Amino acid sequence: MKTNTFAAAPSPTSLHPEQIIDRILSSGKITAADRAWFLTATRSNATLTTQQLAQIQQVFDRLRMGLLKVVD
Repeated sequence: MKTNTFAAAPSPTSLHPEQIIDRILSSGKITAADRAWFLTATRSNATLTTQQLAQIQQVFDRLRMGLLKVVD
């Protein structure tokens, strides 16, 4: 009997910010887990680089323009 196995997508907490942002921007999709990561990252005292902040702003801008699809 053959079973299908699917590799689970890495959780946002196991990825670096650049990996999360690159995946969102390249796929045009953002998940609820991604959204939770963004809220935590922007509200925490975590140190983000200027580049990371610019990328995060890109994601928010694309959300506002309707260029990203929110998926679960």
